[in-house]
Amino acid sequence: MLNHIQEIIEAVSNSYGDEYLSKIIPAMSKIIGADYTFIASINSQARSCRTEVLVANGKIVENFEYALADTPCSDVADNSVCFYPKDICNFYPKDQLLIDMEIQAYLGTPLVDSKQNVIGIIVALYKSERSNISETKALFQLFSGRIAAELERLSYEQSLEDTIEARTKELTETINLLQATQSQLVESEKMSALGNLVAGVSHEVNTPLGIAITTQSIMADELATLKSKLDNKTLSMKDMQAFCQKTDSAINMQGENLNRAKNLIENFKKTAAEQHLLEIETLNIGQYYQRVTSTLRSLLKPQKVSLEIKCEDKIVLATYPGIHAQILTNLISNSIKHGFSNQSKQQNIITIEVKKTDIGEVEIIYKDNGCGLSDAAKQHIFEPFFTTARKDGGIGLGMSIVYNLITQKLNGTIEVKPAEVGACFHYKFKEELITQ
Repeated sequence: MLNHIQEIIEAVSNSYGDEYLSKIIPAMSKIIGADYTFIASINSQARSCRTEVLVANGKIVENFEYALADTPCSDVADNSVCFYPKDICNFYPKDQLLIDMEIQAYLGTPLVDSKQNVIGIIVALYKSERSNISETKALFQLFSGRIAAELERLSYEQSLEDTIEARTKELTETINLLQATQSQLVESEKMSALGNLVAGVSHEVNTPLGIAITTQSIMADELATLKSKLDNKTLSMKDMQAFCQKTDSAINMQGENLNRAKNLIENFKKTAAEQHLLEIETLNIGQYYQRVTSTLRSLLKPQKVSLEIKCEDKIVLATYPGIHAQILTNLISNSIKHGFSNQSKQQNIITIEVKKTDIGEVEIIYKDNGCGLSDAAKQHIFEPFFTTARKDGGIGLGMSIVYNLITQKLNGTIEVKPAEVGACFHYKFKEELITQ
């Protein structure tokens, strides 16, 4: 007996979990001389067993699951040691598996976990009668505690893996949903910026078109008066001179305003298209910034904002125009919404300075003389969904979009700089500068 115990201990030395179970059952099967030996875990809800390790004729074979009803294993699962030295099939005539395997003798021992619940069974099956299996029973009882502990460990690990998998799946779904929602919000913020352009251009275009319509009406009246005098044969040279003077002035005024409306619409069309169709173009960055800001004049007027762009050098580079349009639109909108929202002064000012650095970068210095940034805003302003105007419907994506456009699309940097008054942002990017 001691030799057998020593042999089993040596077989399972320094092994745990599946490895332990796959070693101890073949070792025990060899010693007890069983035709079939197996460990099975119990599914209490389904009233079934599934073998974890099954040894048939000295070899580990494929596991299987079977129902406990009308089997001796059902009694073992109810926490009873069962031994039938012969004619087991007579006692369980509905157990077809035993009949097909031609089993005569049966020994089964329950495996109990740390909470005293039966979680599995260990079974030996013999095709011949067994008159005395006291040594086998002793071995089963001796090692059943360790086997149960390893079975419990495997069950816990599997449960933990299932929980982790479920939580991971749930977390992945949540992340995907958040990313989709964030993408929608980012697109919404972009469309909001584009909406500001539309509103600005609509307002700006109304003025020159209104003047053009008025001058057209004046010319129509003057022409009607001229025709009337011509028909009545009362037309004088003085009348002709007055007509020419008035229509000449009206035509010049109409032409200027129609050209102004035409330029505004063309700027808007280019800027709007560039924001959604990102293609590299060669452009004069100072002139382009002037063109973009011209579409935002109507947004600046209600807050009495004066905007000035300083670009001492002629900086021509290959870049994405649409990216710059989005950056400028968001920065200016941010100043209007937050920097100048509570300002009572007569003149609000935004200055944008464009220059080249000594290491071949383009640096933009954006300043406003608004209310400035709090310490918390300076620290978190580029974080998604950070806003100081949540109660007013602010989403908090404008400056996050600016940050991502500069760092990811332009491969540049942006930072908040100290300012005595208002807010100041410096952003730099290194593009393909074209020598002029």
